[in-house]
Amino acid sequence: MSSIIESLQLASQQVHLINLYQANSEVVYTGYIDRLAPDGVVVNTYDDAGLQDGAVFMRYDVIDEVEMMSEDLDNMAFRLENATTEGLNSVPQPTVALDDQRPVLTQLVTQVQTDHQVVLLVLEDNENYLEGQVQQVTDQTITFKTFDKFNFKNNGQQEIPLAAIQILEFCGNELLLESAFVKTIHTHEATVKVSEFDDVDHTLNNALNEHQLIAIRSADGSDMFFVGFINALNADSVLLNLIDMTGQFGGYTLCRRSLIESVTTQSDYLQTMRGFIELNRQYELNVQPVLNDERLFDATTDLFDSILRQAATFNNLVHITTENPMLPAMTGYPGTLTNGHFIFYNVDDDNQINHVGTMIELDQVVELSFGYMDAYLLEKRLKSTGNL
Repeated sequence: MSSIIESLQLASQQVHLINLYQANSEVVYTGYIDRLAPDGVVVNTYDDAGLQDGAVFMRYDVIDEVEMMSEDLDNMAFRLENATTEGLNSVPQPTVALDDQRPVLTQLVTQVQTDHQVVLLVLEDNENYLEGQVQQVTDQTITFKTFDKFNFKNNGQQEIPLAAIQILEFCGNELLLESAFVKTIHTHEATVKVSEFDDVDHTLNNALNEHQLIAIRSADGSDMFFVGFINALNADSVLLNLIDMTGQFGGYTLCRRSLIESVTTQSDYLQTMRGFIELNRQYELNVQPVLNDERLFDATTDLFDSILRQAATFNNLVHITTENPMLPAMTGYPGTLTNGHFIFYNVDDDNQINHVGTMIELDQVVELSFGYMDAYLLEKRLKSTGNL
């Protein structure tokens, strides 16, 4: 424990970008220390695009490791610098006034209650997290009302001892959008989804004509789902303009109809996303300036063939999933398409390109994503390190 605090003190003094790892969770927080208080640390956190994404309070005993040097941190530092250079935008972050001579958790819960902010809590002995609003604060407890963007019926209140709160996330982009969204009228909607072939076909055509936000769940057992608007549709595949978790344009995904398990046209989550899209319009945050959400595609062509040929010509990074169970989903560069095959040069976890590549059959590709933020950033990083 003392070595963790010493590491945090060093990171604070030297203003190090750090990763905070937990013993019992996969969630890693990346950012700069805001303050070291008697009861825990407050870190200003950043998202994968390098934008400040709120802050987190963590009790010291939750922290397993403080990382100050790694390839991942070098990559994040690059993204932070790029976000500034390219003028990437995020929801305006409110300032939170804290006195670090006193325990900050009580100060935080009082302030987020006053501001009606939606926050995220992680409690001890609880693998799940809670999102919602603090209704009341006493010396020992808070009354917490849940907000569940997947099911508005989950809106119960509970009393939580302050001592049970191990992590509190606040002022993040998604949380700020939720804070604004909960003030709007939103009532639980029964989920409407279809999975029969003819129903899926009708629903996709209707969504294209009506410019309707939909969610497509993948049939590969991964529980993956894509949310977005249909850009192009043909007998074989559907191309979506994706919407990410904060209601912004998230690039493009092309998937084969054979990959579709179900299409959802109405749900509480889609209602939340529509609210986020509208809020982003007001903030002028629908799309980041480095992404292009205005591309049009010719549905009369084989979209997998034409998009992979274009990516090969312009050396664009794409993410592919194949129906071959031996091949993992990969991010990289396609080579030239010949006789229904191409070589795929994937980028590994250390940002190295596999120059040998993997031979892939075009017909085996079931999902192809491109034009999204992470691809743009990875490509830029590979060029900056001379790997491309």
